[in-house]
Amino acid sequence: MFYAPSQNRRKHWYHILSIERRLLWVPVVVCIFALVVVVALLIIYTVRAMDYNMELVEQSLPGSTLYDQKKLIVTSLTSRDNAPVTWNELPKELIHAFIAREDDHFFEHSGVVYSALLRSALKNLSTMSYKQGASTITMQLTRHVFELRGRTIDRKLLEIVLAQRVEKQYNKKTILCQYLSRIYFGQSCYGLREAARLYFGKAVRELNLPESALLAGIVRAPSLYNPVRNPELARKVRRETLQRMCELGLITPDQFAKADATAIPTKANGSVLPTTANQNYPAMWANAELDALDVVQGDRAQGMAVLSYLNLPLQQYTERALAAAIQAVEKPTNTLTPDWAALPGAEPNELQPKLFATAKRPAGLRTDAEGVLRSGEIRLQACVLAIDSRLNHRGHILAVTCGRSAADSVNRWLMQVQPGRIAAPLVFCSACLPGGNSHHIVANSARVTGSRLGYETVHGFIAGLKLGELPDKAHEDDLYDGLFSVRMIDLAHTLFSLQNMGQNYHLRLIDSIWSHGQHLLYSAGSSKTGEYIRREGAVAVSHLPPFRYREGAPTVLHEELPDGRGQWTMVFNERGVAIFVWMGTENAPGHPCKTPPELRRLIGQASLALARQLHTRARSELRNTNRSNQP
Repeated sequence: MFYAPSQNRRKHWYHILSIERRLLWVPVVVCIFALVVVVALLIIYTVRAMDYNMELVEQSLPGSTLYDQKKLIVTSLTSRDNAPVTWNELPKELIHAFIAREDDHFFEHSGVVYSALLRSALKNLSTMSYKQGASTITMQLTRHVFELRGRTIDRKLLEIVLAQRVEKQYNKKTILCQYLSRIYFGQSCYGLREAARLYFGKAVRELNLPESALLAGIVRAPSLYNPVRNPELARKVRRETLQRMCELGLITPDQFAKADATAIPTKANGSVLPTTANQNYPAMWANAELDALDVVQGDRAQGMAVLSYLNLPLQQYTERALAAAIQAVEKPTNTLTPDWAALPGAEPNELQPKLFATAKRPAGLRTDAEGVLRSGEIRLQACVLAIDSRLNHRGHILAVTCGRSAADSVNRWLMQVQPGRIAAPLVFCSACLPGGNSHHIVANSARVTGSRLGYETVHGFIAGLKLGELPDKAHEDDLYDGLFSVRMIDLAHTLFSLQNMGQNYHLRLIDSIWSHGQHLLYSAGSSKTGEYIRREGAVAVSHLPPFRYREGAPTVLHEELPDGRGQWTMVFNERGVAIFVWMGTENAPGHPCKTPPELRRLIGQASLALARQLHTRARSELRNTNRSNQP
């Protein structure tokens, strides 16, 4: 008997959706697989998170240390007050400002806001980028404490699990205080305590609403929103913070208007900060280089090991030799330093010991290293730069001083001077440019050479070196005579390049930077960045006057700067070392005081003797280093 199935047979629920039974297994299998993956990841990252020591969250912040090329400790680079801020120190307005700006659900979540993470993931997938992070304050603290680096999914997952561990072990007050004690506020300033001193000259508990809103805005991009450098952008980011606080009901519209009208601080209160960060010149120079490295700004709060090219024995010797040279100029003496007795390469009568004993010192000469100068008083100053010129080491700073005492925190290598006759080689290099004619010859005088070449040729060449503002055509003789302003460090860099066949070697002190967790944060790599001065020109004039060149002896440049601005000395040998010395006087601001001729003669002799002395010692130190590196 033929059987026909009934058309009124009972239908299952999935038939309503027109889905076949076999197709239901696909989403079920996918869900089960996703659940297994999630559970597996949770187990894996929970196990990994257990290896991290939660006690690090409350430990005092380590400082940064500068090491020389043999990994000997040179100095500390930080002046941080290691004690974290406490909850009782924090004004209510400051807490509200940071919560509004960084994490408005901070007191509600358990370390992670999963809805924000989902929105961030979808946003990043849609743009195929990593622009949105959705990090809570706890996650940011976790990233700082445990040195979680890179923008990867692995780091983010580990950060999420660690943030939840931190939340379970510490209360919200501790987490916020530790976060505020570690973040970077610009101007080499880490932690809320330092930021309050630097920008406002206040203790943390004294901060008001506009000051708190500004600090909360700065941390988003410390270099961009720094009020000292970018007051308009700082005002903008403060207004955004205040607006967010107003939207959340943390302040009233009247409070917003009053705080928004408050002036932005445009000058750092350096006098209220500890001075130990720049307690010596290597620290001052290293901190300046660190300030220019954006890649390590977020890591400086944790402290770092900064490996440098410094040679610590040479640095210590340089500081002692400089002090002795200054004392020889300031005070009559019959016994000059023994290192000046027989300097290699010195010319006959170059050094006159009798002059140091008989020369009359001016009455207004101050012999103390510190203290405010009054009208009619002068103080002797000097700075030294020792630069490696060996192959594969060129441009590395071996030793540095920026004056006679780092207590004034002044880097005199950034001082503007007029090069005078020292600029003559640059005029001569202009004569070696391609496409020249019969007039492109080097005369004994830079002015004669420049006049033959023409203003446009000389100006175009020197302007290309980016040394500063040059004289206009109406004062073209000033261009040829070197009567224009240039920073001393730029002058040293130019002369070093000229003596190295025109190659552009950056003068730098830092070799590499490591975190305390032994992560490499920065590596300098090669200091050579192409041609700075045309090779043919540099080679042609590197031995011409004002350089003093003798076969087998170091090249010397020894010239007095215009307007009595001191003595400039360079002693250089290829594949060896270059020593730059500036020695001169400073006077009270607004009260110029000329240096007497006898004192200028003493300065000239002391500058040259010191440069030769340091050159000899530096070469000896480099030979010792080479021998110690041999197997």
